[in-house]
Amino acid sequence: MHRRVSLLFLVAVSLAFFAAACGSTGTARPANIAAPDLRAVINGTVFYGSGTTAPVTIDVIVTNQATVPITLRRVEIDSPGMVTHGVIRTSRMMRETIAPGETKSVSVFATSVTNVRNPSEPLHIRLVADFESGKDRWREIEM
Repeated sequence: MHRRVSLLFLVAVSLAFFAAACGSTGTARPANIAAPDLRAVINGTVFYGSGTTAPVTIDVIVTNQATVPITLRRVEIDSPGMVTHGVIRTSRMMRETIAPGETKSVSVFATSVTNVRNPSEPLHIRLVADFESGKDRWREIEM
């Protein structure tokens, strides 16, 4: 009985922290700010050699389509749903201000892993980017 109560308490506390974390992030882009053009491009070829891990450089390219400057605060890269190989989740904090109409590129260095000798599956990337403009903060997700 004591073990069951402890488990229920742990689950309740975990859900409370999760709800607080989700509720505290301003993820909706303000209506007066146009969505930025956001892309993640693998720079070069992922080469595993005789191992199961390989370095990979991913260029995050952002074009500000709004009429006000925006600041790229954080990017997170991963590749959910991949079967034969994928990128280990990596995040990078930054402070890149992008003027209206301007395009900027930042590089994120990550590690790719595989469970087969020569993966033939194309590597898909999920990019989560946190932005701000003035007091507004929001998140954009690109696959």
